[in-house]
Amino acid sequence: MHRYTWILFFLFLQLFFAVQPCHRVVTSAAGRGRWQLLQKNIGIVAMHMQLLNNDRVVIYDRTDYGKSNISLPHGKCRNDSWELVIKYDCTAHSVEYDVLANKFRPLMVQTNVWCSSGAVVPDGSLIQTGGFNDGQRKVRTFYPCNGDCDWVETGDGLKARRWYATNHILPDGKQIIIGGRRQFNYEFYPKTSSPDVYSLPFLLQTNDRGSENNLYPFVFLNSDGNLFIFANNRAILFDYKTGKVVKTYPAIPGGDPRSYPSTGSAVLLPLKNLDAATIEAEVLVCGGAPKGSFEMATKRKSAERKFLKALDTCGRIKINEPSPQWVMETMPCARVMGDMTLLPNGVVLIINGAGDGTAGWENGRSPALNPVLYWPDGAAGSRFEPLNPSTIPRMYHSAAILLRDGRVLVGGSNPHSGYEFTRVLFPTELSLEAFSPPYLDSKNKYLRPKIVSSTASKGKYIGYGQKLWVRFKVIGKLKADMVSVTMVAPAFNTHSFSMNHRLLALRNEKVTYVRTSIYDIQVTTPSSGYLAPSGYYILYVVHQYIPSIGIWVKLYI
Repeated sequence: MHRYTWILFFLFLQLFFAVQPCHRVVTSAAGRGRWQLLQKNIGIVAMHMQLLNNDRVVIYDRTDYGKSNISLPHGKCRNDSWELVIKYDCTAHSVEYDVLANKFRPLMVQTNVWCSSGAVVPDGSLIQTGGFNDGQRKVRTFYPCNGDCDWVETGDGLKARRWYATNHILPDGKQIIIGGRRQFNYEFYPKTSSPDVYSLPFLLQTNDRGSENNLYPFVFLNSDGNLFIFANNRAILFDYKTGKVVKTYPAIPGGDPRSYPSTGSAVLLPLKNLDAATIEAEVLVCGGAPKGSFEMATKRKSAERKFLKALDTCGRIKINEPSPQWVMETMPCARVMGDMTLLPNGVVLIINGAGDGTAGWENGRSPALNPVLYWPDGAAGSRFEPLNPSTIPRMYHSAAILLRDGRVLVGGSNPHSGYEFTRVLFPTELSLEAFSPPYLDSKNKYLRPKIVSSTASKGKYIGYGQKLWVRFKVIGKLKADMVSVTMVAPAFNTHSFSMNHRLLALRNEKVTYVRTSIYDIQVTTPSSGYLAPSGYYILYVVHQYIPSIGIWVKLYI
């Protein structure tokens, strides 16, 4: 195609996006968040991301994209006879991103990690499971370090093939791996008992013929030790120890699917009042695609393909109530393939995705460029707050995670079966951005806490049900009744779901004046691993919804 014709084509695309409702490219407004390009090209697509306790992020995509844009170090090459695209490959398909230095380095995965899952275990290492082709039963471990550490692969550590599965860390430090394509079951890692694979009929019951709509189920550890499992358009409370369904929840109103490929997102809202006899746990599910959307978007003939408007609703449900019911709300914009992230102040950020279509190759349209805040404690009807847009569409295979400094790391987007940079509607995106929510605005500097010290400083363990003191600084006027301490478990994020992500609000028991601008706050840590499984958390002091930079703490039995 002639160069000037392409110029006209891309001008048309900009006009097309500009007229889409809720997906406009607008001028940034003060106090609505700020975008920063961190890296133009990290060499791979940020399809999966996990923050580790050394402030480094492990990122990977898949080995069968073909060659990536970053070489393996020291002359390393993969030689994999099972590989479907390039059997002898000297490029990397994983990188480690150093947040503090804003640098990255290549890592080496031996087998295909495409559409896999994982969790950080109590010692701080990332255990990643499954993938595609020769990687479906593999287990890989990445131990945090400050040197040249790399992935360690342990072979067929899984009994079932896991592709599009969900992992969750358990109170005893093990992982449960649930579902995956054509897997209506679950298993544990590491292996300690038999049988090794356990049936979960709920996954078969939620499987839609032709589109599935039950992959990457939303899984949360409840305060009673059971698992809340949401797939397609409904959920159960599941006792994984006995294999029994404890409670069956009503289907989400409307009956439309919210799981991959009709991909919505979900979070467990902040856990509060942690010393109550029954702790209120509430799940929020947002976005997705209507029934039939996947089938319409994947018609063989391009003229027959239609990209239906995504869902614009969210549902909240209090999962511990005797007769729980969904409460529905309407978002400012429809969104499919969005990511939901818990911010340190307990507010939910909804980011990335599209306004039309579904997940899958070339199946999305109308980029959702504007992030949205969701204020869980706000008045019904006024909980959503649109923020400043990005200029980079983050479509299928995008990711977003919270960083320790309160920013959100955003990357990825590749709705193609390979790396495609030209002559496509949404080019493969190898960049990394940081989104700074409004609480990082400079106007808040006088109210922003700064942690000075803590009895949970790095290198020290904190136990369950223990008193914890944090010393902090606030330059401006302090409102003692608006100071809190939160603990956030960093997420493993892929395909619009942040696995293992949870926030605990520790009750403000006492704020003490120490000297000018310096204060101590006393709180009590969670009482059990049901509330907070052992491992590394980011601890924040929050003042008037403005969080400090966090510190790493290790909660341990």
